[in-house]
Amino acid sequence: MLVILASMSVLVEPQQPEPPVKPDAGVIRDARVRRAQRRNRIAGAVIALLAIGALIAGLLESSNSNRAEHARATLAFQRARQRRQARGWYISPNLTGGGYGWCVMEPVGASCPTVPTENERTSGARVIGTAVGSVGTSHEERITLLLAAGVRGILANERSTQLHTRARLPYGLRIAQIEYPKKTWTEHASTLLATGANGRPLGEINQESAGVEANIRWWEKPERPASGPCQIHAHGLPALQGEWGHVATTISPYPARIIGRAFFSCIDTEYYLHNWPLETSILLDAQYPGAFPAAIPGMKPITGEPELFWAPGDWHGEITATRNGNAWVVVAGGSGLRQREEVLHHLTASVRL
Repeated sequence: MLVILASMSVLVEPQQPEPPVKPDAGVIRDARVRRAQRRNRIAGAVIALLAIGALIAGLLESSNSNRAEHARATLAFQRARQRRQARGWYISPNLTGGGYGWCVMEPVGASCPTVPTENERTSGARVIGTAVGSVGTSHEERITLLLAAGVRGILANERSTQLHTRARLPYGLRIAQIEYPKKTWTEHASTLLATGANGRPLGEINQESAGVEANIRWWEKPERPASGPCQIHAHGLPALQGEWGHVATTISPYPARIIGRAFFSCIDTEYYLHNWPLETSILLDAQYPGAFPAAIPGMKPITGEPELFWAPGDWHGEITATRNGNAWVVVAGGSGLRQREEVLHHLTASVRL
């Protein structure tokens, strides 16, 4: 509640006509003036106290409302995290404007962005997978990998190590982990070699995330949204307010050969609706930006909304998406599916290739 305090004047009834002047008339008149001034001060003080009380009540009400919204947002975030933990390991498109590839989602975290590539290095070695994250203890190192089909094992510093598959993904990809004594890793060159059936060498594992990012323009309210080849605009819903975002200055194919398919986010805008954050983005095919993009992993149609789809998302929350030409327009997070649907119905997206 917003309480506006305006300057207020106190109305006092006019005095009755003075009787004829007597010797003590000046004294009596001064006493009456003092009483009138005292009444004015008391009335002004009462009005000021009432105004302050109204302001405090408004602030308390606003604070209670904000606390309630914060509690609901916290509960929604906790539920989304529990759903991610229940799903375990999966991949979701990286939504940040200017970013290529995937977020690799683990039960307790995420690695963004990463792109699994398969290409020849200048040295002639073949790259057939990507290391996306690592966790170390005083005795052990654990590395998470995004691997191409056909990989059966990993040699860490020329030593065989056990490979644990965590999830099988589209395009023959899979999320896997290796574990080995930390001493083995620190005393030798850090190399990972993928092997196939019968221990046959297949190629190296790229130990960089390969998450190339395009040149971007970043903006934040009250600035105007940055311009670029991709644009998102809200309309018809005054409460839907854009707070910040990233816009790629150009749209370019990913510079290396991608294993399977992946996405390029050419723009993202963070909107707020009734204090709920909603991440919006336009996704193109990363290798061929003008081509019809692939389905988002885990995508399912929404009952009663033939043009809308649902999919598990990254740390922003679950995704609701719709096709727009050769692009996906997605909304992630918010209070739930219905709010994301409402936002999608009030967005206009455009792509200029």
